[in-house]
Amino acid sequence: MVKLDSQVKGKTCGHHTSEGIVITDRNKIIVAVNDGAVTLTGYSKEQLIGQSFQILLSDEHYVEKYELIWKSVLENGYWEGEIDHLIDSDRKLVRMLTVYSLTGAADEFYVWRFSDVETIIRSPKPEQMIQAIYETAPIAVIPLCQNMTVMDWGNAAEALFGWKKEEVVGRQFFSFFHDHPQCIAMFSHQLKNSTGERTVRRKDGTFVDVAYSAIPVTDSAGNVTGYMMMVTDITKQKQKEAEYKKQLELAKKIQQSVLTPPIQNDAVTMDAIYISSDDLSGDLYACYQIDYDRYGVIIIDVMGHGISSSLVSMLLRSLLRGLIVRVIDPVYVAIELEKHVQNLFPNDANGIRYLFSMIYLVIDTKKKQIEYTNAGHPAGLLVTEDGEIIELDKGGLAIGSPFSVPFEKEVIHYQKRTRLFLYTDGILDEMDSSILQSMNKIRNYTKMYSHLPDKQFLHMLIDHSRSPMNPADDICLLSITIQ
Repeated sequence: MVKLDSQVKGKTCGHHTSEGIVITDRNKIIVAVNDGAVTLTGYSKEQLIGQSFQILLSDEHYVEKYELIWKSVLENGYWEGEIDHLIDSDRKLVRMLTVYSLTGAADEFYVWRFSDVETIIRSPKPEQMIQAIYETAPIAVIPLCQNMTVMDWGNAAEALFGWKKEEVVGRQFFSFFHDHPQCIAMFSHQLKNSTGERTVRRKDGTFVDVAYSAIPVTDSAGNVTGYMMMVTDITKQKQKEAEYKKQLELAKKIQQSVLTPPIQNDAVTMDAIYISSDDLSGDLYACYQIDYDRYGVIIIDVMGHGISSSLVSMLLRSLLRGLIVRVIDPVYVAIELEKHVQNLFPNDANGIRYLFSMIYLVIDTKKKQIEYTNAGHPAGLLVTEDGEIIELDKGGLAIGSPFSVPFEKEVIHYQKRTRLFLYTDGILDEMDSSILQSMNKIRNYTKMYSHLPDKQFLHMLIDHSRSPMNPADDICLLSITIQ
């Protein structure tokens, strides 16, 4: 399986050669080799590292065999066997190959051990194999005694911790950890789940973040005699995560700051609850007083949740005030939003299509009427003072839908105090596992609590949901009372 030039072949015939160790990542890219692999393959380390393992394949027969081996390693974590290679008519080179996964706390690598001998293979001693791994592995593989003291110390461990082998053998492993007393106590109580992340203090006084995992080593009777500790430097990963979290917090504050304050006056009162399932939300509401007697209210739910949907909702938010105050009419507002989505994503650029549902309504307190259009959104609810419930479900398909259907609007007249309740579908998942049951519950609660002020009304609804602070989808609730 290993490509050998003629000079190397000649050297290997008739005697046992050194063990070759090649370590690849999960993409089969070579990340480390030992000196034995250089001798056996005829390649230098610089020629091997960064290349696909297939650089070592010699012919089509080995390519096919290689795929079978790789499949076995992925399924079972291990493969061992012999591969024959004819040098000439009377000599045969047997190549012994052992492949197994080396799972660290933060990544997974694969160790390919091979040796070439003529006719007979002498298996290496276990300690030789382990030593080769210590010298070669891209993650720190550290054997520990039962009392957690260091037994051996390889090149990767020296590079990570900054201490040399003679300085650490016999030393308590967790003494390198910044919070070593707590870590020792935790490890003692959680031997079966000894994986975690900690901060390590290097010899030069600097700190690095590491992920570690411990594999118990047992004797024939099943007694734990020590541990194999694998440690990976995750400092850069942690720094990226911290910066990402910082940026998300800033974006979240910006997103929440642009939500319009609910209107509160003698004619109309409003209140809202806004809960994101992720750091950022694709839900949005906005309320505007158009003139002395009219109010425009919209609630939007962009497909999906997270960063992409939140960016689309922010783009829409920048349009809404000018659009609602200028266009006013629900049908024409829906048409303008449809045009805007088409301009944002012409011809499904890059395969992206963003849909969003919405309800937009205009309250006219002088005419005592409500005009609305519903674009593929869960039906809003209107509750009269007499307890009658009217569903706001007329309109059309979601904005951005590939099907073209004209938008419609409906006009509802009212006489007395009226409660309007608009929501996004995230609340349905939290009310009940059945969507139909959730909708029935919302109808019942809306009718039951319609006499309460807007804020109390919304909190009563939230109290009936299962996990309102950690929802599976974004939640946006808007209560409007027309006095």
